[in-house]
Amino acid sequence: MTNAKFGELPLRQESEVELCVYSPDGKTVAVGLLNWKIRVYSTTDWEILWTLEGHSHYANSIAYSPDGTQIASSSLDKTVRIWNILTGLCLYVLSGFDGAVHNVAYSPQGDQLACACGDRRVRLWDVESGEFRHILIGHTDYVSGVKYSLNGRQMASYSGDFTLRLWSTETKECLHILRGHTFYIQSVAYSPRGDQVASASDDETIRLWDMTTGECCHVLTGHTFYVRSVMYSPNGNQIASASYDSSVRLWDVGAGVCLHVLQGHTGYVRQVVYSSQGNLVASASNDYTVRLWDTATGVCMQTLTGHSREVTSVDLSPQGDKIASGSNDETLRLWDVRAGTPTRHISTRHDSAVWGVRRSPRGDLVATCSYDRAVRLWDERTGVCHQTLRGHTGQVRCVDFSPEGDQIATGSGDGTVRLWNADTGTCTHTLVGHSSLIWNVAYSPQGNQLASSSFDNTVKLWDVKTGECRRTLTGHTGFINCMMYSPDGKHIASCSRDSTVRIWNAETGDCSFTLPGLGTFQHLVYSPPGNQVAACNSDSTVRVWDVRTGECRHIFIGHNVPVHSAYSSNGRQIASGGKDGSVRIWDTTTRTCLWAFSGHTNMVNRIVYSSRG
Repeated sequence: MTNAKFGELPLRQESEVELCVYSPDGKTVAVGLLNWKIRVYSTTDWEILWTLEGHSHYANSIAYSPDGTQIASSSLDKTVRIWNILTGLCLYVLSGFDGAVHNVAYSPQGDQLACACGDRRVRLWDVESGEFRHILIGHTDYVSGVKYSLNGRQMASYSGDFTLRLWSTETKECLHILRGHTFYIQSVAYSPRGDQVASASDDETIRLWDMTTGECCHVLTGHTFYVRSVMYSPNGNQIASASYDSSVRLWDVGAGVCLHVLQGHTGYVRQVVYSSQGNLVASASNDYTVRLWDTATGVCMQTLTGHSREVTSVDLSPQGDKIASGSNDETLRLWDVRAGTPTRHISTRHDSAVWGVRRSPRGDLVATCSYDRAVRLWDERTGVCHQTLRGHTGQVRCVDFSPEGDQIATGSGDGTVRLWNADTGTCTHTLVGHSSLIWNVAYSPQGNQLASSSFDNTVKLWDVKTGECRRTLTGHTGFINCMMYSPDGKHIASCSRDSTVRIWNAETGDCSFTLPGLGTFQHLVYSPPGNQVAACNSDSTVRVWDVRTGECRHIFIGHNVPVHSAYSSNGRQIASGGKDGSVRIWDTTTRTCLWAFSGHTNMVNRIVYSSRG
């Protein structure tokens, strides 16, 4: 997180912040809003990467996968959603719950997701496939939360029945029922040493339990109101607890005694977190402040002021040098631990991440589409926003200009394609037919036809004058990552998560060839003459096929995972960009890598040759 910037981020949807969570590597922060959205920020420049929409109630729990590539969110809408952080897309909607889902947790291995349910059960799901695996039954009231042990062999669930249950993740058997609390359990934490579980309760106590025997080792008393948060220090020697009695307490785990009572807050303390080094504790309070405490002395090091309403959540970056705090004042604030102050505001024209950019063939406009559901048209010379096109009810994923530049097509998460007059900004047609998110739109070279691809695994061909659907191309069994017309407009190529590329006749809709690969195809491109298609595959290859025969001509190997490619204007070279941050130039005649360029610190999403090649 070198050169990271800090500041206050005004959240544009006028909603209170319920949750904020750092990713495992500290490169992103996920923020749950009471308007049912989740926003993901980059901690490099604090721009909004994604606005995740789909829940019909606010997310009450957010968890990153251990590798940081996914987010799981649970909601009172009785669903859990798994999101891809690299694309901002919802991979799976886990449903079938008989009540609200209160909490989610990834296993340390990242292969399993546990869900705490209002129907008194814990459900386990396979993360890779999104399939339901097991149900854990035993609680007699709603399950408030779940937590995995650090080695993943055990899981704890806590419930409105005032009990904590320990389960074997291998046999799915209940190992122990931990009884003793006399009111609701609000927080559970496993010791980093792997020998204890701590539980905090509205009965004003914290209990420490032996993981192996299920016996209660200590009952920590001293708080005079509900205890809402508990956390072990990184070395497992200390516990911090936060209470509605306006205090934070630090406890010695071995002796079971209170080391320090941290006083200074004048309102409920909702949450407490340790820094990665264990030398600091941050606390979030209803008194509109975040406080930083020295864990050795119990002294308050900083009082972070600036929020104008209750601070609902707080998290420390993995490096311990910055803090994220969310509040009911509808802001997320980022703090430098050393300075103790936010340093700048972030402001953008779009209210969310910009996903697509297209330049008009007439050279006068640039179109941008965003997850804020809008398309903006910019004057290329002055940079002034010329038009804002509104009408979609979901994020706008893709945009394209007609060959003449007089029409614009947009595809959205609402499952529709819209056609707009580029001069007036009016919507001329709303194309309805897909049953899921639109991922790509492309005009035919002649401009009389539009192709759209969707997460419903189909490509649809539309008449741009009438808005009628002419053909539906079916055959893919996974969502379509990329689709484009051949240079002469006679064929369409599509690549899919089903590990195939398909070549279609644009007139009849028939599939001419199905070209197989070993992994997911991310992107494809036609050669300028239209006789070849190159496709990037997750098996670390770029594959080139002859579209006339369907034969694989070349397999270029070098990237760890290529994600985008482009032909030079003469067709003699292919450039590919990968998740490894490199760009490679390949000779299509000799089939060799001419150059490998490095320098990017993250994956290369797009590659474009100049018109001169």
